[in-house]
This record gives sequence, structure tokens and C-alpha cells, in this order.
Amino acid sequence: MSGPVVEFKAATKRFGATVAVDTATLDIRSGEVLAVLGENGAGKSTLMKMLYGIHPPSEGHILIDGKPSAVQGPADAMRNGIGMVFQHFSQFPALSVRDNLLLAWPKTPFWTGRRNAGIAPALATLAELAPHIDPDVRVADLSVGEQQLVELSKVLNISARIVIFDEPTSVLTPAEAHNLHGFIRRLADDGMAVILITHKLADVTACADRIAVMRRGAIVDVSASGEKPISSIVSLMMGKEIKRTLTAPKPIKQRVEQLFLNNVCAKAPGMELRNISLRIAKGEVLGIAGVAGNGQSLLADVIAGLHPITSGDVVLEGQSIARRDVRQTLATPLGYIPEQPRENAVVEDMTLLRNLNLRALAAGSRVDDEALDLLSRFNVNPPEPGRLAGSLSGGNLQKLVSARELGTPRSGVLACYPTMGLDLAAIEMVYQELFAQAEAGAAVIWISEDLDDLMLAAHRIAILREGEVVAVKDNDGTLSRDEIGALMTGLRIDEVAA
Repeated sequence: MSGPVVEFKAATKRFGATVAVDTATLDIRSGEVLAVLGENGAGKSTLMKMLYGIHPPSEGHILIDGKPSAVQGPADAMRNGIGMVFQHFSQFPALSVRDNLLLAWPKTPFWTGRRNAGIAPALATLAELAPHIDPDVRVADLSVGEQQLVELSKVLNISARIVIFDEPTSVLTPAEAHNLHGFIRRLADDGMAVILITHKLADVTACADRIAVMRRGAIVDVSASGEKPISSIVSLMMGKEIKRTLTAPKPIKQRVEQLFLNNVCAKAPGMELRNISLRIAKGEVLGIAGVAGNGQSLLADVIAGLHPITSGDVVLEGQSIARRDVRQTLATPLGYIPEQPRENAVVEDMTLLRNLNLRALAAGSRVDDEALDLLSRFNVNPPEPGRLAGSLSGGNLQKLVSARELGTPRSGVLACYPTMGLDLAAIEMVYQELFAQAEAGAAVIWISEDLDDLMLAAHRIAILREGEVVAVKDNDGTLSRDEIGALMTGLRIDEVAA
């Protein structure tokens, strides 16, 4: 490893009266992976957006190669070899993967034909990261995890010497995350300076050389990876010790079916749901497991009434919720946390209060009097009802959506990756609220790729593969990860275990 390529010198960033980054001093070195850890709203992304030129420091300095940074914006950053992979993608969904990569490719004119030899370098990184992705497929038809890999390829194609990853594994499957960890390690071994913004301790243990911990905008600790026990790192992140307290809702004594999927069929580009039938009882948590891209997103949109079905029905409390207009859908007593809350669940140029009221207004009510309590209860930071939603970090937007969808009693809840992008404390809080809905009598569908959590807390687990439910298993303590993995992939249990 060489000396610092980037140095933050008492760098501070204020947004009005809010101090997002507080006198941060930190160095970044070539040939290493620096993990920047912290809970949601700790200032991690803002600190690195200062380096990328999006937010100039209010006070302090940033040095690049020992000289004051002249970066005035992202274009300057890229010209200086600084690339940033954002948590929220900048892609054109209607265009192909190939076209998206070429639009960001600095060495090839946009009119390059698809058989031109100049295209090969633009596709090389994608081929290494995700050889299964067809460059001619529309981005809109990819899973969120696959879109993340395309975004990574775009940034790495600019020949960056400093690469910033903002929560890169939040939407990846375990296999994709493992592949990415190895790729990040190789980047550092090739001499790049790699910054990994994350709240996942697995990312840190997999590939980080050093760890910088942020809390409330300040850097509270910098240490070598492995120097401190994980429990100490967590305590530094949270300011207190956080212990996992995830427990399953109470067993169902008497099944009263409340949410029905009756032979549901639906089509979308690249995916088809076939004859899906499920019965979820009052107080039950049904987990849905599956490898990314096997129909989870389409199934969620169908249940929520956002995508038309070709046949079958979705019934909640005896009423069909499959064929409704937008207002009727919003008024449905089904809480819905979608896969991408920023794109599908909030209006960024509206206040937190108005976003909290979106569903209530459709049902003819308001939550004005409860707004402060909801924001505080779900730890939305800052808890200011008049603040624009677009000013929140990704994790706080997720908590805002959770507050709206889980903050009042529901007959049913559809939670699609509800803890994506959240820190440990927020994960515990969302799970507590989700399972409280079940305890109060809601029928809960919980779509997740975290098998450990599903096996710990779901009453039953349905396995989705290639648009079909291939099995529904009672989570009675005898179910194994290998058995679920075999059903998810179509392999034998011994092949999965190997």
C-alpha cells in the first residue's frame, strides 16, 4: 500500500441547520479497501459525495494527491479518475444493457454499431461481474440485483483509480455479493483506492483492509480490519450495544384464512407467473424465498394491485383486490413495502407529512396528528414533517415508507425486502413492527433473500422458482438451508451442500 491518495481535513457539510458531516478527518490509500460503516443517516454517503463533487465542503478541506481538490462536480470527478456507484441507479430502463454501457463509455462514440470491435471493452467488466446478463436485454427487464451489476460495470469502465461503492450489496443475492467481494478485492490488489460505504458487517469481513466508523456525522473510529471484535464495531456504530432480538410471531392456534391467491397468472417482459395459489391466515407470516429474478417483483406488484393479472384472483377479507384503479389500490387495507421505495413508494418533492398521508387520504382520512409519533417511532432522521422526502438518505426513506405502511393496523401486509439498506437497529425495529402486525391479526407475506431471518421468524416458507411456487414448507424446526436452497435452484440437496 502507498501513501494517502485522498485526505479529508476537518471536512464539514451543513444543510441549513443540519450538520450532515462534522469535522471529518480521514485518509484513503491506493491499494486498499476502506469500509465506511455507520447507521442510516450517519453521514457516510454525504462524506463521499463531497469527494465526488456533489456536495462541496462547508468547512475544511479535501486533498487529492496532496493538493486541494479542484473537483467541482461529478464530471470533474470522473475526469480525475474518481468513480462512484450510487445506491440508486442512473440508467435508462427502456434501453438495452449494451446501450446503457455505451452511453457511459468514455472511449467509444455513441453511434458505434453493435458488431464494432470497440464495444468489447465496454462489455468486458460486465462479462466478468455477471456473465449471465444478456447485453441485448432491456434494463427494465432485469432484476434489481442485475441492475446493480450493470451500474457497477458503468463506473468501472471509466478507468477510475478511486472507486466509491455506496451500499453495493444491498440488492444482491449471496452469490452475487460473494462475486462482488472478490472483484472489489482484485481492484485494490491492482492498486486502486476502493471505498466501501456499507452497514453490512459481512461486506467488511469479506474484503476490507481498514474500517472507518461514522456516527451522527462524525468519524468516531478508524482501525485495521480484524483489530477490533465485531461487537465493538457495532457498539461504535450505534453508540450502544445492539443485540439481535428477532423472534417469530406466536404460533397460530386456529387458522382463519384471510389472504388468498387463487391460481394467479401474470405476464411481464422476461417473466411469467403460473398458477400461483397461496392461503395466508390471520396472524400468519408467510415467507417467500427465491433466487433473484424468479418472479418476486412481479408477484409483489400483482398482489399489490399494480400489475394486471391474466387470470386468477387475489382476495383479502373476502374482497378482490386484483383489479382496481389507483385510488382503490391506495385505499386497500394491504400495507405494501415495495422493493424500491424511492422509485415506487414516495414522492420526493413532497413533505414527509404528505407522504405519510398518501394512503390515508385515499381512504378518506389523515394522519396529521400522528405524524410526529410515526416519524419518531420508526426513527426517521430527521423527524421533521415539513422536510422534503427527497432530502432523506435511502435508509431513512425506507423507514418513512415502513412508518406509513406499518404504522397503522392492516388486514394484510406485503413486505418486499423490507430491511434493504437498513442498519442493525433499524432492521430490528422494522421486524418488530412487521411481526406486530401479524400479532394483531394481519396476514403477512414477507419476500426476502435472507434465509436465516426467514427460517427464524416465518411460520411457513414458500419457494418461488421460474415464476412458480414449487413448494410451501412448514417452518417447524426441521427445515434446513440446504433443503430450501435445493428447491430455490432446482438442484439436489447434496449438490447444494457441496
